[in-house]
Amino acid sequence: MNMLTPNIENNINADANKKPSRSAFGTFFWYFLFILIIPIFIHIGNMNYLRRMNVKVSESESGIDVQLKRRRDTLLKLIDAVKGSIKFEKETLSTIVSMRSGVGIEGMMKNQRAMDSIQRGINIQMENYPNLKSTDNIRELMDATRDIEEDISAQRRIYNQNVSEFNQSIAVYPMNQAAASLKYVNKYFFEITEAEREDVVINFD
Repeated sequence: MNMLTPNIENNINADANKKPSRSAFGTFFWYFLFILIIPIFIHIGNMNYLRRMNVKVSESESGIDVQLKRRRDTLLKLIDAVKGSIKFEKETLSTIVSMRSGVGIEGMMKNQRAMDSIQRGINIQMENYPNLKSTDNIRELMDATRDIEEDISAQRRIYNQNVSEFNQSIAVYPMNQAAASLKYVNKYFFEITEAEREDVVINFD
């Protein structure tokens, strides 16, 4: 019995301190899968990132839309408050009434320019009616308009920041591959209107 024990121990430990054997094909196949899988995970991660960015852009676009609707409603109230003294063309009223929400950035910029033009016209005509400027209702509408304009500017900055980040992201590799898979394209910036460049505001002081 004592003579067999060393032989058993030698058989058990025969592979001690030896590297496991592996075939060249198995090694190649494993590394091939490893190299193949990494880009897939990166691509999925990039797609998820762009989806989140797209949601942020949509949310900030909705913020602008809400503020433009507030401006439209306030402008209608302003026109209603001064229409007894100031005459407006039917086209002016129909333009405001026909403005709709959810028309996209291009449509919102168009509405913004139209409202700027109407406000400028009201502001000019109000100079001929100093008594209107002193009414509480007109002043309240003026304050509301100023607040809404500030809110629109704030929302526009947030939107343009998100659009800038989105457009820059899809312009570089490998993010552009994910953008192509999602059929994403560069988004419009919300441009400053001519009235804002000229710093034209309603002022009844």
